Amino acid sequence: MRRHLLPLVAIACLDLMACQRAGSGVCPEGMSLDAKQSKPGQFTWCRSRDRKRAQYIEFQPGGKEKRQICAFREGRAEGSFTAWFPGGKVWIEGQFAEGRPQGRWSQWDKAGLRVAEGEYRDGRFVAGAPVAGTAPCDKLKVP
Repeated sequence: MRRHLLPLVAIACLDLMACQRAGSGVCPEGMSLDAKQSKPGQFTWCRSRDRKRAQYIEFQPGGKEKRQICAFREGRAEGSFTAWFPGGKVWIEGQFAEGRPQGRWSQWDKAGLRVAEGEYRDGRFVAGAPVAGTAPCDKLKVP
């Protein structure tokens, strides 16, 4: 019995390493790790197979917890943005459309209390309370 178990364990380990190299667990489904443009422990770029979509994932100092995630479509910020405090609590959430903040953006303090909620149209603040420290996604260049 033991003799048959060892090859199965070896295969499982190889499969796990292949998944980790492909960005499994970091990149969203349908995207894979762009290792050439990523710096392990600092940030990761994920790309769709057709290269039209990308995602930037920045890590907190120490490289284990996510600091922020920006979604891109055809080189411009497009879709959801989330930033976290060290420890994993959400700091800022919002959406980008055509490279600019769009819709409702929210900001929380370290205790988890909402401290700002603002409405944005075409990148301009229009109502509510502006969210401080907005995402740098609109300034990032997709490599």
